[in-house]
Amino acid sequence: MFPNGMRFFLITAGCAFMAAAQDQPQAYVVDTCVKAAPGKGAETSAYIREVLVKTAQVRVDEGTAAWYLALSAVVPAGSEARCDYHLVTGYKGFPPEASAERSAADRKKAGITMTPAEIAARAGAVGHAVSTDYWRALADVGPNVEKGQYVRLNYEKLKPGQAAAYVKLETTGWKPFVESLKGSGLGWHLNVLSMPGGTSQRYSAMTVDTYPTWEALGKGWPFSEWSNVHPDLKFADYQKQVAETTERVSVEVYRILESVHPK
Repeated sequence: MFPNGMRFFLITAGCAFMAAAQDQPQAYVVDTCVKAAPGKGAETSAYIREVLVKTAQVRVDEGTAAWYLALSAVVPAGSEARCDYHLVTGYKGFPPEASAERSAADRKKAGITMTPAEIAARAGAVGHAVSTDYWRALADVGPNVEKGQYVRLNYEKLKPGQAAAYVKLETTGWKPFVESLKGSGLGWHLNVLSMPGGTSQRYSAMTVDTYPTWEALGKGWPFSEWSNVHPDLKFADYQKQVAETTERVSVEVYRILESVHPK
């Protein structure tokens, strides 16, 4: 396969490994976990801003992608953290097939004059891609997230045969609760893992909680409002039902380093 530096460049510059046509496009999210080289956090952030974000803005403005986020780790962080950054691109359908030629054209439109070899060398010097996940986006509630805000990634391992029950509980229980919190600035998203697959995966679904400020993250969700939306379902009973369908394997917090939306 590719050396780490080239692999980091190819993935984070937007080269998808597959493409497919669907009669009814389903929104997708492609998430690349990146580990910075020791002592290279500042250089990695600079590379993301100066190369990846500028290229992503071209793709979002042209409609190739719907949005792009660069996330920087808050908790966990340091040498034991699996990901120092998440580079996340949203698509209205299955991600289009990409190529080195298309990436070069997008960088040219973005005003980036470095050659592919120079970009590969710079990428390899600052970090490497750990993994790339393809998610199907099933629900989105709340405003667009912006630079400086916070996200909490809740990774779930669905229990055998419980995928449909889990999705139903999230979309009929939690989703209307979040929708009722208009004006709070809070948001919520539900994704299920599309690729890679198989029973060996350590997670198979993820919810994403978004918070406008660090203080809002600390306060968490206003559970006192639950009964206004679900008067016949106690929150503790709802939690018990969800626990029967899934196991939460990890919770991680990130700060939004950069946010790209259509101009």
